[in-house]
Amino acid sequence: MSACLNGKGQLSLDQAFGVAEYLNMSDYEQDYFYLLIDKEKAVTPALRRRLESKAREMSREAFRLKNQQKDSVIVSEQDSNIGFYYATWLATAIHTLTSVPQFQSIASLEKRLNLNQASVATVIGYLEKMELIKKSGDKYRWNSSNIHLEDSSVWISSHHTNWRARAMDNVQKNDREATHYSSIQSFSEEDFEKLKKKIAYFISDFNKVADPSEPEDAYCFNIDLFRV
Repeated sequence: MSACLNGKGQLSLDQAFGVAEYLNMSDYEQDYFYLLIDKEKAVTPALRRRLESKAREMSREAFRLKNQQKDSVIVSEQDSNIGFYYATWLATAIHTLTSVPQFQSIASLEKRLNLNQASVATVIGYLEKMELIKKSGDKYRWNSSNIHLEDSSVWISSHHTNWRARAMDNVQKNDREATHYSSIQSFSEEDFEKLKKKIAYFISDFNKVADPSEPEDAYCFNIDLFRV
């Protein structure tokens, strides 16, 4: 083992398995670990390139955001009501706000979102029917896990568009409490992959802070990194 750590040898698969078990790696992490060992042992350039390509592919898949949402419900098109939930920003906003004690009535939601009673009542009725919220007296309380769309969903574009449009509304309001940042820069492919991983780590850290936080208001967090 000391020779391996000093770069003078490679672990056998049995040794690698022991390390993986000791570190309590997931099945996916173990497969990636064994692949890295095979890559280092590869003699022919063609095989090494093939294994390097596979390792990059596995790394990208691991950092896809759907694989970072470990404590969330991932919804798909099989749910016939998903279209209403993501068609506009209203359902997601009202659903989230019902986790905040002061926004658990139709009147308080009207005032908070500057909407009419009919619009709020329609969305509340839908959310209650879907058991995403639960009525308790005159209160409507959050009654679900965190929800996320698969990145291949036909509704993902609508969801992103809705909340980026709301972000632009917020910019125009000149909200001094908000943070908005846009940057167009050129950099290497390697750093593009590095930044995607950093964003995935940050989103994980964001969720670790936000998920257990005591609900006092609802906030929107958007983040993008893409090729121009």
